[in-house]
Amino acid sequence: MQDAAPFLTLLGSLFLVSLLVTPIATRLKVPRVTLLILSGILLGPHISGFISSESRDLFPIIANITLLIVGYLLGARLNREFISRYARGVSMASLTITVLTSLTVALGLQMMGFSIELAWLMGALAAATDPAATLDVLNQNPARNHFGKILEGVVAMDDVLGLLLFTFILGGLQVFNGNGDPGPHLWHVVRDIGGALLIGSVMGALVAWLLEKKPVGKPVIVESLAFIFLCGGLAMLAEVGVLLAAMVMGTVMVNRDGSGADHLHDIENIEEPFLVLFFIMAGSALDLSQLDQIGALGIAYIVLRILGRFLGGLVVPISDFNPTQRRWLGLALLPQAGVAMGMALVASESYPGLADQIIPVAIAATVLFELLGPMATGLAIRRQNRSFVR
Repeated sequence: MQDAAPFLTLLGSLFLVSLLVTPIATRLKVPRVTLLILSGILLGPHISGFISSESRDLFPIIANITLLIVGYLLGARLNREFISRYARGVSMASLTITVLTSLTVALGLQMMGFSIELAWLMGALAAATDPAATLDVLNQNPARNHFGKILEGVVAMDDVLGLLLFTFILGGLQVFNGNGDPGPHLWHVVRDIGGALLIGSVMGALVAWLLEKKPVGKPVIVESLAFIFLCGGLAMLAEVGVLLAAMVMGTVMVNRDGSGADHLHDIENIEEPFLVLFFIMAGSALDLSQLDQIGALGIAYIVLRILGRFLGGLVVPISDFNPTQRRWLGLALLPQAGVAMGMALVASESYPGLADQIIPVAIAATVLFELLGPMATGLAIRRQNRSFVR
């Protein structure tokens, strides 16, 4: 019983932090996620030590559960109406912004004299986003127009395209350096995406069947969470894309069953406490001292990624987007976190000689983009909502 006391005290304290932070964020008109991450930094082992290094061992489990629920809810937004109205615009926007961001970073770093390998690996990292942070900002500031719907869809697609681009770049560099056939890298992409599609589709069909069979008014939250967690566990065991599997599961569910609104509302209520823990624990894992290791490479990467996002949104080929919407779409996609760090670790394993440059920059950029990125997202949404009202 005594062993549980510190853990329960920590959980209760972190939820109380959220109760303090949420009204402050609303009053100051800043994203809640930014203040939660800042709270985590202050409470973490690098500053106050309230959240110990041992407590942070729970973070991977919390992160996986949170991202599963986030992915499921993102996928559930892609219903038939959304797909028929916005699929073309979402695909064009996501592809344009992802590719142009990577090209801007890669070519910019190469022109500054960095090696081809380092430049293109950093360009691949630049494509990744943080869907949890972006979704939390969208929930805090519901977008009331076409811009918000496109942004929701792009968030759902961005990491999938980023992962594809990263794998193609990694395989291309292997061929460029004469280190072998890109076939294994391409097969890994096919296996990762195909496996996620298969697992997500089966789990989504099962949830839809469950919702069709439920008595009217009977909650199915326990059963729904069972399938969401089972989907994540199977994806991890199969070593395929966990976030993609959860998104596919949500999309299949919402398009096979028309009575999922109450079910999704229940899942959103369950998501809230996990999001709070996720962002605070993510903040506790950030070490601000890493910022002094960023160097010229890190500064260039951050500036070029912001520029690439901006340019991508500016030239996105969506006919009914006005100039203001184009200026803000790419900047609304600045948050970046776990997926980029995962890519950085894979890149460092493939090119050990570049690890001392890639890892510190990835960590420092994560700190900045997790703190400043949601603020850019919130500002973009508010600007579009204001112009919509007018």
